[in-house]
Amino acid sequence: MRSIEKIKIEKVDDLFIKHYPLKSLLKDHKTITSRLKKIKAFVQYDFSYDWSKSFLTLRSEFIDGSYIDFKIYHLKLMAKYLDEIHSKGLFHGDIHKRNIIVKNNYPYLVDWEPCFVQKINSKRIIKSHSVGIAERDRKINKITSLTDKKGFLKLISEKIFNKIADTSDMEKLTCSEMLDHQIFSSSSS
Repeated sequence: MRSIEKIKIEKVDDLFIKHYPLKSLLKDHKTITSRLKKIKAFVQYDFSYDWSKSFLTLRSEFIDGSYIDFKIYHLKLMAKYLDEIHSKGLFHGDIHKRNIIVKNNYPYLVDWEPCFVQKINSKRIIKSHSVGIAERDRKINKITSLTDKKGFLKLISEKIFNKIADTSDMEKLTCSEMLDHQIFSSSSS
């Protein structure tokens, strides 16, 4: 099984520039563009994109912050943010500590690549470093709010409360409800 092509990343004047080979993206450029427009409407940092030759070029603001420090305040903000984007039909697909940056006491969700990158053959699995995405959910066509919930639940359960994530009835809960449930259940044990 061939892994996804390498993505060229450079940092110039506080910008991250990523060049994605078009052959590793969704076939329909209109679909990618609509997803990028939707992301742009909801993320808290600036980015732009354009098509050139055989690449999609994505330029995003460099967020000079620290990785999330697991304060309940930050996690509540992140849960609320995830619930908001999920209500709009947008899913990140790779929720884990290194994709959540805290700057000026506000959490930023970064690296939206799984939301729009897809192999032409959707049966291929995208290699992921995320511990929050189950193997069967790494296929980009299966990224849903549940994918994000799994990553977020794993993050808050194992990293904060040092316990195995409880996935019972998870599909029915919002991220905010999951966080409240984890906080409550950990304080009573």
